[in-house]
Amino acid sequence: MLQRIHEGHQGIERCKNRARDVLFWPAMSKQIEDIVQRCDICKRFQNSNAKEPMIKAELPSRPWEKVATDVFDFKNRQYLLIVDYYSKFFEVSILNNLTSDTVMMNMKSIFARHGIPEVLVSDNARYYTSSKFQEFAKSWEFKHITSSPRYQQSNGLAERTVQTVKQLLKKADYEGKDPYMSILNFRNTPLDSDMPSPSQLLMGRRCKTKLPITKKLLRTEVPENAKKTFVKKQEKQKLYYDKKTKELSKLNVNDNVYVQREKRWEPAVVVQNTDNSRSYIVKTENDKLYRRNRKHLMENKNNVVIENDDLDDIVQPNTVRNEVNDYNRTRSGRMVRKPERLIENMN
Repeated sequence: MLQRIHEGHQGIERCKNRARDVLFWPAMSKQIEDIVQRCDICKRFQNSNAKEPMIKAELPSRPWEKVATDVFDFKNRQYLLIVDYYSKFFEVSILNNLTSDTVMMNMKSIFARHGIPEVLVSDNARYYTSSKFQEFAKSWEFKHITSSPRYQQSNGLAERTVQTVKQLLKKADYEGKDPYMSILNFRNTPLDSDMPSPSQLLMGRRCKTKLPITKKLLRTEVPENAKKTFVKKQEKQKLYYDKKTKELSKLNVNDNVYVQREKRWEPAVVVQNTDNSRSYIVKTENDKLYRRNRKHLMENKNNVVIENDDLDDIVQPNTVRNEVNDYNRTRSGRMVRKPERLIENMN
């Protein structure tokens, strides 16, 4: 009878209403809840998880200690962006192509100007996850952290800065002005009414622009209390962001889950936790490994179980499918995925 009530795979409340209209037996509502919650088909087509409370990024103690990077397209050209977590100062460099060698060469040029950071945060694009780039991080002695695939928010500073830089380039291009002057003016503009500019936070001085300025204001002066102001703004931002969020339970190794791929949920099993508290490596029904944020994972309470066949304690990074790496960019910046048969042949 429960299967008949749930025929058509309606939600819990609608199934209850349908049953109550003509039926009754003890604990009927509880049994209906149980069968709907355990329905594999309903789980596969369930809506996305609610967003979780914000995790405040730890503010670095000094400029250029931690930076984020991303690559973006504008008018059929590719650009490398690096932005400082402390000062919000960014560097932009034009790329001739999207190979690891080109990205590394431009990154080395930027590091030669500002120094080597302690930490570099990036997405999972091929030029960042290649063996050459990993060797570059090792030889230049900085820690490379990648964000959760398909979860841009985990590299939010770089993503937001890309939007800012694109707006500067679009407006300069439309007006026929020099884009570098727009970048200079942005770097020299205070972040807020009570905050210095990115140039002041990074270099301890204002940069000379076309605006009239006294020599005294161009002298070197280290901003004070900048970190305290940043922390207060972070707390305020988190307060507003967390109003419509929901904390998701933590997952453990061997937990059976559903992983969201495209618009469907597929059964999987957690095989490894990562350094990121909300990022997990899971194995799907076809024995493929994926790294996903907790937002894209849902607990599996039904009987669809995938066994974890005693995998090694540490899953090697090159065996994990970030899925972002299965895509190429068009000239407009659109991501194009290769057919599954080609991906299989490449692995």
